[in-house]
Amino acid sequence: MTARDKVVLPWSCEAEQSILGGLLIDPDAMGRTAEHGLTAGDFYDHRHGIIWAAISDLVARRHPVDVVTVFERLQATGQAEDCGGIAYLNELAQSVASAANIGRYAVIVAGYARKRALAAAADAALALAQGPGDAEDLADQIGTLFAKVKRSGPYGTAQSLGVLLTARLGHWQALADGEITGGLPTGLDRLDNVLSGGLRQGALIVLAARPSVGKTSLAGTIGLHVAQQGKPVLMLSQEMTTGDLVDRFAANLGTVRLDRIITGRFEGDDLSRVLDAAEAVTTSPFFIDDQPALTLLAIRAKARQVQQRHGLSLLVVDYLQLCAGSAGAAQNRNLQVEEISRGLKALAKELGCTVLALSQLNRNAAEREPELSDLRDSGAIEQDADTVLMLHPWSDDGDGRITVLCKVPKNRQGRRGRFALSFTGSTQRWAVSTADISARTSTTP
Repeated sequence: MTARDKVVLPWSCEAEQSILGGLLIDPDAMGRTAEHGLTAGDFYDHRHGIIWAAISDLVARRHPVDVVTVFERLQATGQAEDCGGIAYLNELAQSVASAANIGRYAVIVAGYARKRALAAAADAALALAQGPGDAEDLADQIGTLFAKVKRSGPYGTAQSLGVLLTARLGHWQALADGEITGGLPTGLDRLDNVLSGGLRQGALIVLAARPSVGKTSLAGTIGLHVAQQGKPVLMLSQEMTTGDLVDRFAANLGTVRLDRIITGRFEGDDLSRVLDAAEAVTTSPFFIDDQPALTLLAIRAKARQVQQRHGLSLLVVDYLQLCAGSAGAAQNRNLQVEEISRGLKALAKELGCTVLALSQLNRNAAEREPELSDLRDSGAIEQDADTVLMLHPWSDDGDGRITVLCKVPKNRQGRRGRFALSFTGSTQRWAVSTADISARTSTTP
């Protein structure tokens, strides 16, 4: 027998018995245990978990709860004798005088359950680490084990509307006085208007387009503008390398043709403009990571790392369909994308930043104005996003410029609509356009 075999997992028999005894006396106290996220699986003694489940079922059905009704319920499921029969139920009911402290007992039981879950995760992590496999993949799997334990904490506490309104008054006054804005400006006033002031904390914004329409360029342009305001930005580029992105940013900032930067065939003062632009953003908090096939856990880890070191206002994920699911290739692709989109929404709220997630559109969207149903791989993207922006080439204006329709078919905190942007591909620059897009058919093939 090893030292590990001698370890006794943490639990409290008294606390578990006191919860069940309290519920047998006062079943209305069930709500006070639910506040702490208590479940049948949190009880270490299997008998207690079964009894808890029986009581929960009776409460949910609004049936009377006492020693006799619980015993009958256990008999109906063939579990009465496994739980000590009516004698043990009587013992539980007599173990406490009232349910007054049941909330405290729930905290104890839930806390021990999480400790046991941590111990189980540690055992599983040790087994994974000692087994075969790539170290990076194993680290990802181990991180997932502990992340699941972390997410299993107690529920939050509801607050009254009156308290929430009072707390919000200061925010409204600051908005009215011009001390703060409704969000982070993107540098494109029409887009800021649609977003009710700019990029909002805790929001998931999906920017969707067909390939080669410029979604990476637009996301980068927005990121640069945010970073130039001193707000930290992290761009996770799974398709383009950091070198490719820097070339594009240099073209944008210096208004220099991208092909000249790529080939080094500068003309006139091109190089000096690029150098000046580079110097201007040297201290901007813009961070780029070009690791491919990121899992949700990897995205979370990278975002938290930047937030802890620098803060984080905007996270750009380029793009959703290149992310990897936690279950690998064995998982249905729609389920993988669903897992990632929902995780990104949760991450935006958790970190208090904006997540700008890029997404591909189905091929049919290349031939007409896109719709929400054109979002590729999963309907969960449409459901999880606070705002969906769709780019569609509208007209070729010559000299490398095109008019792009920006359609907003979903917007929880603002209005939906359509407006025009101008994109100059040669210099990767975006601007608001005054082009007429009232027609429903574009002229770009």
